[in-house]
Amino acid sequence: MIACSWLQFMIHDWIDHMEDTHQIEIVAPAEVVGQCPLKSFKFYRSKEISTGSLQPNTGFINRRTPWWDGSVIYGNDEAGMQKEHYPEFDDEKLYQHARLVTSTIIAKIHTIDWTVELLKTNTLLAAMRINWYGIFGKKVKDLFGNIFGSELSGLVGLKRPQDHGVPYSLTEEFVSVYRMHTTLPDKIFLRDINDVVSNHKSAPPIQEEVNMKDMIGKEGERRLSKIGLEKMLVSMGHQSCGAVTLWNYPLWMRNLVAHDINGEERTDLVDMASIEIYRDRERKVPRYNEFRRNLLMIPIRKWEDMTDDEEVIEALYEIYGDDVEKLDLLVGIHAEKKIQGFAISETAFFIFVLIASRRLEADRFFTTNFNPQTYTEKGLQWINKTESLKCVIDRHFPNMSKTWIRCSSAFSVWDSDPNPPNYVPLYWRLA
Repeated sequence: MIACSWLQFMIHDWIDHMEDTHQIEIVAPAEVVGQCPLKSFKFYRSKEISTGSLQPNTGFINRRTPWWDGSVIYGNDEAGMQKEHYPEFDDEKLYQHARLVTSTIIAKIHTIDWTVELLKTNTLLAAMRINWYGIFGKKVKDLFGNIFGSELSGLVGLKRPQDHGVPYSLTEEFVSVYRMHTTLPDKIFLRDINDVVSNHKSAPPIQEEVNMKDMIGKEGERRLSKIGLEKMLVSMGHQSCGAVTLWNYPLWMRNLVAHDINGEERTDLVDMASIEIYRDRERKVPRYNEFRRNLLMIPIRKWEDMTDDEEVIEALYEIYGDDVEKLDLLVGIHAEKKIQGFAISETAFFIFVLIASRRLEADRFFTTNFNPQTYTEKGLQWINKTESLKCVIDRHFPNMSKTWIRCSSAFSVWDSDPNPPNYVPLYWRLA
């Protein structure tokens, strides 16, 4: 659950489409209305504006900044560290430095910790570490800095940003492949962290089951305050995410109380699964097969090309017939048979791996301004010594890892086995 909560944390810091004032209504077809949680529901269209160019001539406004700017949080620990070493900094300067350091730590954790748990292969472990440290690795980069270029020393610390002739932003295609609400559960199992278990680092007993629908909005914030951060972390750490697959959409999101940008409840209930399909169509995101063509991937000619699951094939025939060109992107990337070790489809992975590098190499705070003048010496040291979410947890809850975390990454289920020792150098391992 830590992994999917991190995912939601990232996405809602990067993206929030502006809504139009025009409300529309979706009505369930008569032949399937009995299977739908809502017979009909209303919601607001995305705000579409002119781009001022010929192709595309319209687009959609993102109210968030698509950079890793940590606009939702900043770190008190970093601020305290900066204040101790730089007493001349005023409150605003402490805040800005703490936010900058925190943003970069978030980017680092996402790159070399979260992503390698999502795409659990030796190839991706090597690739993500190369993105940050380069082929020569952390020890060489710590000694010499980024003097060997992006391949050998990594993308972080390049002399200047790289945009490859296209100004950086997060694309509508990126938004579409990051639709992973299937990772969210219907219930959270709260654990009794005061129960002393005899088996070291085993899961504490379940104390209470809480419906996810009771943990959203302002009521969710109130409940979280009562539960406490430590108990919630341990509880989520011992609960696995849902799989990114068909027939796994959270039931509570099919009959959801929507909230506005200020967190206030709206009067109309919505079916998020239906809205997600609608949003891709509304924003002119190509359907599955055309999406693959645009990425220079091989398109499918029949349903059996994407999966060998007979139940999935039968369902696709029922909805789309023989016309594979009609297949919606979201349905396709959930139906597609996955590469071993991948939590997402290969189609989604093509966008993931592209943006993973773009987010780093196009940002001046990871390139031109990744220096002591911008971050301070202590700020860079703070970033360099943080290698994972586990490091952050250890700073704030020193006994949590010792007591509860058995696995190698805090994004895994905490009582799962750690990665076994591997004495083969990373770049020599099989995929």
